[in-house]
Amino acid sequence: MRVSRVLALLTLGVGALTACGSDASGGRETLHWLTVPDRTPAFALADACGESAGATIEVETLPADIDEQRVELVRRFAAHDDSVDVLSLSTSLTAELAAAGYLRTVPADVAGSLGVDVVPQAVEAATYKGKQVAMPWWLEPQLMWFRGTAAERAGIDTTQPVLWDDLLAGAERVGTTIQIDDPDGSALGDWVNVLVRAAGGTLVDGTGRSPKIGLDTDAGKTAAGIVQYVGEAGLGDGPSLDAPEKFARSDGGFMIAGSGIVTDPRLSTVVADMQAVAYPVVGTESVASLSGVELAVPADAPDPGAAFKAIECLTSAESQLTMMLGSGHASVRPSTLATREVQAAFPNASVIQSAITTGVTAPPTPYWQRVRAGLRDTWLPVTSVSPTTTPKDSQRVVRDLVSGGLR
Repeated sequence: MRVSRVLALLTLGVGALTACGSDASGGRETLHWLTVPDRTPAFALADACGESAGATIEVETLPADIDEQRVELVRRFAAHDDSVDVLSLSTSLTAELAAAGYLRTVPADVAGSLGVDVVPQAVEAATYKGKQVAMPWWLEPQLMWFRGTAAERAGIDTTQPVLWDDLLAGAERVGTTIQIDDPDGSALGDWVNVLVRAAGGTLVDGTGRSPKIGLDTDAGKTAAGIVQYVGEAGLGDGPSLDAPEKFARSDGGFMIAGSGIVTDPRLSTVVADMQAVAYPVVGTESVASLSGVELAVPADAPDPGAAFKAIECLTSAESQLTMMLGSGHASVRPSTLATREVQAAFPNASVIQSAITTGVTAPPTPYWQRVRAGLRDTWLPVTSVSPTTTPKDSQRVVRDLVSGGLR
């Protein structure tokens, strides 16, 4: 799986994308696309899909950190900022912005025409209380990456589901690290959430101020045991922004990261030696953490019709191919994953598709950012985590924050 091959195929994707547009010229309105900073070819997509919408699409970038993104979006939308027409929205923020009334409901004809070739998990992540408030764009599963013979030396059979217990013990035995990629600051919450889910529990159940919190449970204790092992054995620091750099070092053997990590330039020296398998198993089946980006139209957008027209192009099969070949992020369209171009560029495309259909996103609560804050307060540093005390302490802190308590 080589970055050069992926980037070479990007040219083909951009060329195919011209089918979305027309030769419209002169007197066109300008649409403002507020997007997340990413390796996605946003400017090429904006140029091509502006033609489809009969407009010029200008691109503005949000901060990289998820908390900074949230602050900026809430501040602007609470002030009825009408300068944003199309919004790239992290799946972890969808419920909060929808609950606040900041997002337009996707018209039924748009949702219906574009939803026939989209994985259900992506549609579910774009829906809040029965209303679809965004169009899925990409949904990336986390996979277990390893370098060269690291798995073999650690005694791990990658042709079978890899147990967390075997991964931890094997990495410790051969003196290699387990890195966890955290590009936007949300990885700790995703990690704890998926460990609890895979162990048979639910981290947050309910959308109100008094949801059921599933940390002080057997599943929560299992999750804490895994995190404790990582810390006590010195296998890594837990989620970190510089996980790719650490993975590329001489002692880097394993990394939990999204399927699109192969296009990260920080891995250019080791990408040819990287392989990926399904997310490590806690119980009997692999349950991957899913996160991605959706495209939404803010409630105060001045021309929602033109905005949704642009989104129709940005989420089309042609755009999905361009997006995946240019960024590595997993398309929400099974048909895109099955294309010859994607199969050639991503030998693990079948692993990606399977992980999407069995994975889980962040719980659909408007208070997920408060849950994340409580987890940060009680699960970091990973060297302080204990199955005996952390689940109980974390349950209390998270419940207090969700109910409206102050930090």
